[in-house]
Amino acid sequence: MGFKTVLTGATFSDTSLPIIRNDALLSKGSLFLFDPSHSMGVFEGLAAGTVVPNIAWKEAAALIPGETAESLAGKVFSNLADGEIVVERTPKKGVHVINSLLNQTADRNWHIQPSSKLAAYMVANGATHKFYVSLWLERTRRGVGPAGSSFHLFNNPRNMFIAPSEGLNGIGRLNWRATDDNGGAVPHHRFTNTDINGVTGAPSTFQLGCGMLSSYTGATYRNKQNSIILYRAYIEDLTVSGRTYAEVDALDYALYQAAFAAGGRYAGDTFTDPSTLP
Repeated sequence: MGFKTVLTGATFSDTSLPIIRNDALLSKGSLFLFDPSHSMGVFEGLAAGTVVPNIAWKEAAALIPGETAESLAGKVFSNLADGEIVVERTPKKGVHVINSLLNQTADRNWHIQPSSKLAAYMVANGATHKFYVSLWLERTRRGVGPAGSSFHLFNNPRNMFIAPSEGLNGIGRLNWRATDDNGGAVPHHRFTNTDINGVTGAPSTFQLGCGMLSSYTGATYRNKQNSIILYRAYIEDLTVSGRTYAEVDALDYALYQAAFAAGGRYAGDTFTDPSTLP
């Protein structure tokens, strides 16, 4: 385990010194990092209105002057009902959302809305900047389709990025990766990412969650959604960071592998069997 010592009031004239950031993935282009097992990403409770820290807020604030940890944080929204959707924290602090495949009578979901300040920044710079987007999750029960998306900033038609059925794609996509740890059997861990080059329109629906979200609503989508555990989500402005998709992909994937390997912080996590909610 590493340690970080903060020297209050100290300044350094050597600009070649490395910058120690709050996570190994962060760079000067980082905008958003959700990871509830991270010491700076911890949040209590799952109720609507709960504030969810953005671990990358300092990097984002450097790109969006005047913003703070509070204004760049996310917030929980939900439409829950007993017997139709269950949300729980796992022992390793993941967020597990179980969707009924039988009992849903309305558009049930649980999600985080990242800060609108981040959405505005991406829209304002989307025509000329490239963005890296990734998601770590575990699928605990497969839905029967069509499944909604888990991580997106878009409007209709879809713009910027979208993660239908936990597989990322989007307008202007150049690269894409989706890796299942065991070929897709359930339960299984999943790592997925993409980079986005250019934006059309003005996407405004910004959500990270599970269930019937955004335009995946109405009777067509009820009782069909995947059940998943949300572990980590990330956005970086590659144009600002100067890193390539391949560089961030390799670093992100290595962190993912370590987190779920024996001894990793998400290894051996347990959860309620989705079959308890038919």
